[in-house]
Amino acid sequence: MNIVYFIRLLLKHYIPIMVCPVILFVIIFVLTKDEPKVYTSYTNIYTGIATGANLMSLESSKVDRLGTITAFDNLINIIKSRGAAEEVGLRLFTYHMLLDKPDPDRISKESFVKLMGIVPKDVKKLVVKGDFEKTYAAFIDYKNKNFENFIYELIYLNHPDYSYEKILSNLKVRRISSSDMIELSYKSDDPGICQQTLEIFNEVFINKYSDVKLIQSDAILKYFRDQLDDAQLKLDEAEDQLLDFNKKNNIINYYEQSEHITIQKERFAAFYNELKMEHKAAVAVLSVLENKLSVQQQKELNNSDIIGLRNKIANLNIQISIKDYQAELDTINRKKILDEIADMNIESFSLQETLRKSINRAYFIDNTVEGIASSNVLDQWLDNVVIYESTRAKLLVGEEKIQEFNQLVKEYAPKGATMKRLERKIDIAEQEYLSILRSLNVAKLKQQNLELNANLKVSETPNYPLKSEPSKRKILLLIGLVLGFMIPAFVIIVFDYLNQNIRTVSNAENLIKLPVVSAYPNMVQKSKTKNYVEIGRLSVNKLFQSVLNLSNSLRTDEPLKVLIYSVQDNEGKTTLGTKLAQRLSANGYKSLFVNHEEVSGDPVFDCQKYEVNSEFIACKSIADLYRNNIEDESKYRVVLLELPSIGLNNYPVNLFNDADLALLTVRANRAWNAADKDSLEKLSELTQNLKQGVLLNGVEISEMEKVIGELPGKRSLIRRFIKRLFSFQLHSKKTIK
Repeated sequence: MNIVYFIRLLLKHYIPIMVCPVILFVIIFVLTKDEPKVYTSYTNIYTGIATGANLMSLESSKVDRLGTITAFDNLINIIKSRGAAEEVGLRLFTYHMLLDKPDPDRISKESFVKLMGIVPKDVKKLVVKGDFEKTYAAFIDYKNKNFENFIYELIYLNHPDYSYEKILSNLKVRRISSSDMIELSYKSDDPGICQQTLEIFNEVFINKYSDVKLIQSDAILKYFRDQLDDAQLKLDEAEDQLLDFNKKNNIINYYEQSEHITIQKERFAAFYNELKMEHKAAVAVLSVLENKLSVQQQKELNNSDIIGLRNKIANLNIQISIKDYQAELDTINRKKILDEIADMNIESFSLQETLRKSINRAYFIDNTVEGIASSNVLDQWLDNVVIYESTRAKLLVGEEKIQEFNQLVKEYAPKGATMKRLERKIDIAEQEYLSILRSLNVAKLKQQNLELNANLKVSETPNYPLKSEPSKRKILLLIGLVLGFMIPAFVIIVFDYLNQNIRTVSNAENLIKLPVVSAYPNMVQKSKTKNYVEIGRLSVNKLFQSVLNLSNSLRTDEPLKVLIYSVQDNEGKTTLGTKLAQRLSANGYKSLFVNHEEVSGDPVFDCQKYEVNSEFIACKSIADLYRNNIEDESKYRVVLLELPSIGLNNYPVNLFNDADLALLTVRANRAWNAADKDSLEKLSELTQNLKQGVLLNGVEISEMEKVIGELPGKRSLIRRFIKRLFSFQLHSKKTIK
């Protein structure tokens, strides 16, 4: 198949191909006769999604392409949501119901009259003149009462101006290139409604977008505020526990106090060791000095007065040591204590002088002039007594103080662990509080950022369309013409493709598995531009040439036996056999046509009829059918034998084996079915050495080109050019010139 084949196929069915476009053209013309005008209004919105200000990061950052695309998709889905369209439709209806008369800027007179004609009285009573919000709220309450009221049906059915489905179908939203801008366009047959619908859309979807963006951040802020309150309670509870612990244990600053106690303990331990050394030294010196004194002197030093004075000095030194310890601890009353210590030091000094005088007096009474040299020893003794009594008193107080230090350390050690545990609890609570506080601050910053970005700006307000959209009527008419041609053409081609008839030479050879010797055209459907007589002559001539070639190849004196048969009846065997016999006779070849039927007309060749009976079935050779009636068989060059259909009648296979050539006659306008195939296969199994061919009868005239070449007939110059063009033969010539 080539393009020429399809052109011829379509030209063959030119009537539906011409009628269908005209019918579709007329239908579209009538349907679009009163087509309403369509107006379009546009508005641009700046979103700031991709390049807008960002409080989260003041530095420039890379644009998240996927996030930007998702954000624009979310915005567009909000705009095209059912809820937004419902609100727009109801608000638009409210605005129109508040009008007393048509306003061309809002609604045309025709649309206003139609609207007022369908609105029931109970809905009109809900209108509060001059108050949009009250009227809108009343309409909402009325709509939500049930599913069968007027406003509900107005919004949810197919009203061209207020139905949410119609609103969404007339609305288009797109992002302008890769910018932060989006464009909304709306189509309507009323320019006022067109503009006002977009104005309401801008108001509605901007509010919805802000609500969607902020509602989530509000929930996050509430969560963090609640968590912050809980963390504050935990922190306060931990701090109160520490405060109660400090109050209970008189702790101002545990670490400084414990450090001070440790330092004081170490200092006092060093001082105490020095006192012990000084005391031991004083004891040793006194022992040495007393050994130097006489027995009498030692007795004098141990009298009751001197011992009494020594005891007073010792007690006074103990009190002075105690006061010194108190002065170190009591910083508030230190001055008073120091004054008392000064008074005690004066009293101690007085007692020391009294002791010195008592010793001197005892010395002068009991000693002679020879004892004057021992006065130095007594002075030293007295000094060491003072040192001894002082260090002894301090050691007594020091022992108590060491016990106090040990008791303090014993008390402070477990308090330190408790303090650590409480401080650690406070630290954990504080860190939790600060972490939640940081998260709350970030959430607040995000909310501010969302409020900033959710505040969409209308960069171009909706315009009032003055011109209607160009009518699509011409395009629809053109589409109707094209479809009117393509649909029947497609159906014709499909039916041709699904056609199971043999039709062509190539199909015959593929289905029958035998070569096509010749084809004869369909003489019923004739075209005035074709010479059918000449075409028939050329097809028979090709058949004659095949028989002639076979006759010349045999080189025998016996007549050439050609058997013409078919599988089914009415295949045209007699017609083709008669024409072949006529051509043979016309070319000087004496021929005999043996048939089971009478040949009509006055044939120019010899005919012989045989009966289809038991004798026919028993025939061994072709000559058995005519030998009794023909005296001289040798005078014939060709004997043509026509057999009845082998698929419907019994036949002697010996006739096929006796033939030189068997020609299967098949009509081109029928299918080659399984029964035909089975009959031919059984015959071929019994006649394997027989030369066979196919005579394809009733072939379409266009298919005859494949058999005899260029078809004879009259063609215009344009038709010849078109044929050569589609068959890619523009440079072909009829002669060498």
